[in-house]
Amino acid sequence: MTSYTGGCSCGTVRFEISDYLYVLACHCDACKKRTGSAFGVSVVVDNANVSKLQGETKTFTRIAKSGRSVDYEFCPNCATTIRWGIKAAPNRKIFAGGAFDNMRELTAAGEMYTETALPWAQLGCELSRSGEPDNDFRAALIGKAKQLR
Repeated sequence: MTSYTGGCSCGTVRFEISDYLYVLACHCDACKKRTGSAFGVSVVVDNANVSKLQGETKTFTRIAKSGRSVDYEFCPNCATTIRWGIKAAPNRKIFAGGAFDNMRELTAAGEMYTETALPWAQLGCELSRSGEPDNDFRAALIGKAKQLR
């Protein structure tokens, strides 16, 4: 069985997942700030598929424009974002794509918040959404991710 591993820049935090639901490029302003880049890469994982998470993390809570809180877990030593969670999906975590040891094993199924994307940074995914995802978009991403593997 395939597993996917990753961790922070300094090696204090390590994780392993056995599977993921989908990979998504997010062009929201919060992901741009979180990554210091043009977009963030989100790897959505059911909590049951997290086989290992070792090392202490700290949590930063941000209130999104929607009014919902987002809890980011990061390494207290090097500040690498590891994962985050939202209350709307308590059985899932979103891992930062850049924290994986081999991002080449992951293929983006779609992108969201394309209305705020930098014109030169859009991926041109078949599945895209101008703003926040809904359940139909999430279901389409899960289906597309299965095709891409």
